[in-house]
Amino acid sequence: MTSQQVILDTDWYTDVDDVMALRVLLRLQQYNHLKLLGVCLNASFEESVRSVDAFLLAHGVDVPVGIIQNWEKDFSGRNGPSYQKYLAQLPSKYKGNSDAEAPVKLYRRLLATSPEKVTLFSIGFTENYAELLESPPDEFSPLTGMELARKKVEKLFMMAGFWPRGSEYNLTGGSPVNPIVTRAGSIVLANWPTPITFLGFEVGNTVLAGAKLPGGDLLRQAMDAFDRTPGYRLGGKAPEFQGLGQERAHFCWDPLLILLGAGVVSPDSGMYGLVRGQATSNPDTGENSFLVSSDGAHAYVVKNRPDFEYGQLVDKWL
Repeated sequence: MTSQQVILDTDWYTDVDDVMALRVLLRLQQYNHLKLLGVCLNASFEESVRSVDAFLLAHGVDVPVGIIQNWEKDFSGRNGPSYQKYLAQLPSKYKGNSDAEAPVKLYRRLLATSPEKVTLFSIGFTENYAELLESPPDEFSPLTGMELARKKVEKLFMMAGFWPRGSEYNLTGGSPVNPIVTRAGSIVLANWPTPITFLGFEVGNTVLAGAKLPGGDLLRQAMDAFDRTPGYRLGGKAPEFQGLGQERAHFCWDPLLILLGAGVVSPDSGMYGLVRGQATSNPDTGENSFLVSSDGAHAYVVKNRPDFEYGQLVDKWL
C-alpha cells in the first residue's frame, strides 16, 4: 500500500508548535502513514530555510524546501524566536533563504511529477496557495494553478480560523491585520477546488503536549530555546495551567492538524466531529464565517473528548 503523499505549508515563524507539528509528521512518516514530498514556508526570518532543513536532516529526511519571496511583516520590534537560530547551527544543504525555491515553483513541480494525488497540510498563512491558484502554465505543467490543484490535490487541511465565526492569526496576519494575508485567505477559501477541513484556534488553545520530552531531544531543545526568547513562552506557563505539571508543554494547534490530516484520528473514532458547509474569509479583515450545509465542500472540527486526551495523543507521536 502506497503511503499518503503530503506537502507541508508552514509559517515556521513566531511559534514553536510548527516544530512540534513537523516532528509529528516525521514520526508518521517513520511508521509509513505518509510520505513527505516537500516543505513550503509562508513566512521568513533570516534562518528559516536552514533551520527547517536542519530539523528534517536531523531526522534522516531530505526533501526540498521552498520559501516565500520578498516577504515583509511588522513585528513591532520583536525579534524572531531563537529556536530557529539554534536549529540553524546544525548541518543543512542550504546556505540561506535565497538558495531555496519559490513555493509556487516547488508546488507546481511536486504536483506535476507526483504519480498520484497529494494531500496538503497548512499550518500558517495562505499566500502560497493563493499564488498557486493564480499561476500560469510553465515548464512543469501546461495546466494553470487552478487546474493543477483540481487534478493533483486530494484534500487540503488547514489550521486556520475561529469557528463558526471569528478572527484568527493565520487569516488576519495579526493586529493590525496584514492585507496580503487577508486577501490570500479570502481567495483560497472562495476558490480552492478540492475539499478543505479546518482545525480552528478554539480546538488547540487548551491542549498541551511536550512536557515529558527528555532534555537531549532536539524538539525539547527547540522548545526551550523558544521559551527563552523575550516576548515568547511555552503555553504551559499560562496561569490557568499552573500546578498541573505542564510548565514545559505547549499548545497543540498545528500537531493536531497533522494528526487529523494523516487520518490517525478520524471522526469515526469519536474524538472529533465535523460541521460541514462553506467557509468564507473577509478580504479586508480576515474575519471568518461559516454557512452550514450538508453537501458543503468545507468542514471544521469540533472536539468530543477532554483536552488531556488530545494532549496524550500528540505526546504519543512526539
